[in-house]
Amino acid sequence: MARPLFRLPPALMLAAFALVATAAVLAPAPARALDQVVLRINFTPWGMHAQYFGGRAQGFYRDEGIELEIRPPSAGQQNEVFIATGREQFGLTNADAFVKARGSGLPIVAVMADQPDNPFAVITLQKSGIAKPADLKGKKLAWFQANVKGMVEPLLASGGLKLGDIEFVMVARGAEVQMLAAGQVDGLFGYSFGQALTLEQRGFPVNVMPVRDYGVQFYGTVLYTSDALLKSNPDLVRRFVRATLKSLIWTRDHIETAMKEIVAVSPDRDLKLESRKLEMIYDLYRVPDYETRFGLMTDAKWASSIKILADSGDLPKPPKPQDMYTNRFVDELAEAEALAALLRNRKPN
Repeated sequence: MARPLFRLPPALMLAAFALVATAAVLAPAPARALDQVVLRINFTPWGMHAQYFGGRAQGFYRDEGIELEIRPPSAGQQNEVFIATGREQFGLTNADAFVKARGSGLPIVAVMADQPDNPFAVITLQKSGIAKPADLKGKKLAWFQANVKGMVEPLLASGGLKLGDIEFVMVARGAEVQMLAAGQVDGLFGYSFGQALTLEQRGFPVNVMPVRDYGVQFYGTVLYTSDALLKSNPDLVRRFVRATLKSLIWTRDHIETAMKEIVAVSPDRDLKLESRKLEMIYDLYRVPDYETRFGLMTDAKWASSIKILADSGDLPKPPKPQDMYTNRFVDELAEAEALAALLRNRKPN
């Protein structure tokens, strides 16, 4: 029988085994795989999306174990379907689209409010002399097919007008600014921090009548996920919301840096103009809704949002307010309290 050519003494063999065991313990653990997450946004990237792109570039989502892909809206399908069916994980959408989707039976739920008030406004040129609701009688208003007429009714009513007292001119997105500047319409229904600033930059001073100033209680934009993901993986939802809050906190003091990430994916956007828009959005965050925690939602405001759509005939089956949202994550995350405090220039409790 052949003998081994070399054999370690027992004491050395024990020492060798000990070294191997120690090396195994001290060896770095394999890196944790990142969760692949898609965020579907509501428009092509512009100022209101800077916190997501900026936060991703700063690594806030990776710090939470998330590899974030941000996708623009789909042109051929209701975006909420992607999230409801689990093909994608999170969405940022306008509250009217969200209510309609939930009302149609899609199993989605809002996990944090972004804009607590609807930013829509009637915008007119100062030179037109149309400065108050009553001045709109008999005038032409540029209007998108997806807009909700119920949002403009309280504004008109304050001037003694009804929907039939103005002419709604259906336009394609992007054409409304040029049409107003050229005098083809007398006003447009758009964002108080969107088209208004664009017109001002082009040398057309404007009057702005925000619908929220006329009693419209309607959410602006919300972050949402599917009922299924909320139940099956609440930890992922928590980490996504926390990373988003961190991004919002950072962006507050680095607006132009964050906006460069928008310009990188949307080169047609003007850095200074979009930065000014985002500054205005942060001003809109300083509301009683966010007194204690950023992103909190209420039954009352969801009920109002639902009613406005239902009264306008845009919602055949109104959903229940309590089914629309959860404050679970905003309530438990310290970052929500910290951001609310920063927006009001005070220390968190």
